[in-house]
Amino acid sequence: MVFSSTNFLTIFLPLFLFSYYFVEAKYKNICVLLYSIAFYAYGCIDNPHYIVILIISLVVNFIFGILLEKIVKHKKFILLLAIFFNVGVLFVFKYHDFAIDIINHLFRNIAFTKLNLVLPIGISFYTFQILSYILDVYFGKISAEKNFINLSTYIIMFPQLIAGPIIRYSDIKNDIESDRRVDLTDLLSGLKIFIFGLGSKIIIANQLSGVQVDISAFEYDMLSASSVWLSSIAYGLQIYFDFYGYSLMAIGLGKMMGVNIMKNFDDPFISTSVSEFWRRWHISLGTWFKDYILYPILMSKSITSIRKFLTKLLNKNFASFVVNTIAIFVVWFTTGLWHGAAYNFILWGLYFFVFMEIEQMFLYKFMRKHKFIGHIYLIIAVIISFTIFSNEDMTILKYKLLKMWEFDNTFLDEQCIRIFMTNIKSIILGILFATTIPKHIYRKVEKYKMVNVICIIIVLSLSIYLIYKGSNDPFMYFRF
Repeated sequence: MVFSSTNFLTIFLPLFLFSYYFVEAKYKNICVLLYSIAFYAYGCIDNPHYIVILIISLVVNFIFGILLEKIVKHKKFILLLAIFFNVGVLFVFKYHDFAIDIINHLFRNIAFTKLNLVLPIGISFYTFQILSYILDVYFGKISAEKNFINLSTYIIMFPQLIAGPIIRYSDIKNDIESDRRVDLTDLLSGLKIFIFGLGSKIIIANQLSGVQVDISAFEYDMLSASSVWLSSIAYGLQIYFDFYGYSLMAIGLGKMMGVNIMKNFDDPFISTSVSEFWRRWHISLGTWFKDYILYPILMSKSITSIRKFLTKLLNKNFASFVVNTIAIFVVWFTTGLWHGAAYNFILWGLYFFVFMEIEQMFLYKFMRKHKFIGHIYLIIAVIISFTIFSNEDMTILKYKLLKMWEFDNTFLDEQCIRIFMTNIKSIILGILFATTIPKHIYRKVEKYKMVNVICIIIVLSLSIYLIYKGSNDPFMYFRF
């Protein structure tokens, strides 16, 4: 079920809020859990067995958490079992067929059969959320949750179940365990955030999809260089406002429930380096990889041994550079693979790894001193990254990447101009709201209640109108 659908807005959400506000405090988590299962079941209506898989996962991980705390002697073995179980389920559904394709390609005399399974919505997100809980229990950062309802509510809470943000249990443990008495101020504040998220999705992201629709009318090898650039710019803005809108709606829904969900985006397009961009884009995922992949690698025994050896052999700075490079490579390889089981996602991850390395060596300091140049550099780098991210067919991707740099008299053609003019309103709106200008203006007028109310009504009314007109595409990150 999509947050921007009429079923969610007119049936599911009103029913949930009515149930949630009138049920006794001690039953609020049960209410959230039941509605979350119903929400997920609706999304898996063609594959009802996925609900069974999700519930089994909840039970198994609840037990793993308790075992990690109780059986200290075999703690590491239990952790490995928990990781194997969760990553194994993710692998079967998301990566099995990709692995089979690679094996069949490498060993042409072998022909393993693919499973061709439909990817359960949100599996990448809730798997990482479960793993964060298991790892935090293992390292003693939190105590294992003894209440199955509480833990299940955290894992499959419908506002962020299918596209994040990826929340730590420690961040919302107090909210989950409290009575969560929500007053009218919290409800209205959450509703406002939700409406702005809805507007981001419906008014900006969905309208930008028109660029891709128009470009798809042409064969890829008929596209001009300017059309490729336009396609990548529009796709980047679309996926940003789509995911940013979903995150805002999740935060707003959480606030209506008395649960604080972390901010997931912080104006990434104003960045002056790739490093800064990734501190501002999909913050919950970046934090997850930093805490559960990067730091553990840097603190591992094998990396410590390599660091000591290289320090003795050469010097401390070189040793630090080598081990950091290894860790950052693993982070970006897995980040690319997390987004999808295809070569272009791996290439996309390695693309950002190269930029991270160059910035670590010398470029970051330069860009901090020359922010305008840094901003132009960042925008170009990110636009190219969206070309890689959006094209799974490697033949098409190769053509587009090469075509982007053909700055000759065929660079700008009528095809591109027509597509741009057809979608000019959505493109300009997307570029404008990717800056901080609208937020700055809104903060100035927000203190005037009537102006604030008018802004909210305009966004809500226009969103409802566009939904009625049929502008209700699924969220782009559902596929990841």
